[in-house]
Amino acid sequence: MNGLPDHLRQSAASRTAAAEDKARRALRRLAASREPISFTAVAKAANVSTDFLYRHAELRTQIERQRAKHRSSPRHSATDDEPGSSFSSAVRVLTRKLEEERRARHREVGELRRALEVAQGENLELRRRLEKLSSIPISDLPGVGPGPASTEQDCKTSPTF
Repeated sequence: MNGLPDHLRQSAASRTAAAEDKARRALRRLAASREPISFTAVAKAANVSTDFLYRHAELRTQIERQRAKHRSSPRHSATDDEPGSSFSSAVRVLTRKLEEERRARHREVGELRRALEVAQGENLELRRRLEKLSSIPISDLPGVGPGPASTEQDCKTSPTF
């Protein structure tokens, strides 16, 4: 026994049947319009999830069959699956640019971290010099511990001089 009341089981079955019908109609529309066929395209056109399409063996088979038929068609436009196509080249160029930008940002973050460490060291040195010059022990200053500010909260509450 499933544990669900009959009306919930019937409702779920009805929603599933409606979604399957929407997916089949979307697949037919995509095939008729000669648009690229993929699980994502069918899911988007039918307003269902790709997981739904993958889990339904019959729909999955139909989509794979249509996709194969569409790829073998002579009118098929270039896609990223074809080596040397302009779309594939554009993706490669953009991916390379993004990777270069990511590396540059990584270097920049490293430089900023090193600069922060230097600034924290200088700050500590200045605090120690201030402590020597004043009668207030550095440990009594608000937000100041034994070393440089090590938490975000310490950085926010440390007084500036």
